[in-house]
Amino acid sequence: MADSNAHNELERQNQQLLDAYTQLDRAMAQYAELYDNAPVGYLSTDFERRIVKSNLTCCSLLKRDRIVLQGMDFLDLVAKGDRSSLLECLEHVRRRKGKLECEVRLHNGTPVLLAMEASVAQQECRMVLLDITKQKQAEEALRESERRFKTLVEVTSDWVWEINDKGEYTYVSPKVYDLLGYGPEEVLGKTPFDLMPRHEAERLLMVFGDIISRREPFHNLKNVNLCKDGNEVLLESSGVPIFDDDGKFCGFRGIDRDITDR
Repeated sequence: MADSNAHNELERQNQQLLDAYTQLDRAMAQYAELYDNAPVGYLSTDFERRIVKSNLTCCSLLKRDRIVLQGMDFLDLVAKGDRSSLLECLEHVRRRKGKLECEVRLHNGTPVLLAMEASVAQQECRMVLLDITKQKQAEEALRESERRFKTLVEVTSDWVWEINDKGEYTYVSPKVYDLLGYGPEEVLGKTPFDLMPRHEAERLLMVFGDIISRREPFHNLKNVNLCKDGNEVLLESSGVPIFDDDGKFCGFRGIDRDITDR
């Protein structure tokens, strides 16, 4: 009877062990799937930069099969122009035992953000690769838009300006020189009222105060300005309010044109 009970207990323990291994295998399979299909690339190299581990996302970024990547020098997979900066980052991480981020282009031209840290215990450098192609395209589109805006502003016959929520000029196009005789750098930091005769500034303060409180666009607002040489000119101003991404009021952007001869 005792032998039977001992046998049954042994079988029960064996079954528990088998169940535990089954659960462990299932968990490892789930981890492997998550690791391989993560939205970012994962890469591990030894301290000689030889690749020892990579997920499928990383393989896709590098345009190489995992078996081909194994043992490759990661430096060979980075654009030649960015290799020196990568070497500096790797050396810094190994020496300081900390974390670091840097941007490099891969051998196929793909820009990536690299987040890396060193594991002295395992003699590894672990990296996360984030494809920032869309971010770079957006940045270039923004720069191109700014170039076009600047070109348009510099050839237009109107004075283009921006003021902050305190009413101070934060941008002044070169056209202000033709209208008032001031260079843009002379106007930055001033308010529109600093460029008006006192009686006109007092009148416009009341008008513009109402516009600011409503934070609405305004059109064809006539106002007298003083040129640098003391002469008066009649300007016509139009503007729209500026808000940041959180909806906070930041000021106005607009244009002035000379209507003195009308």
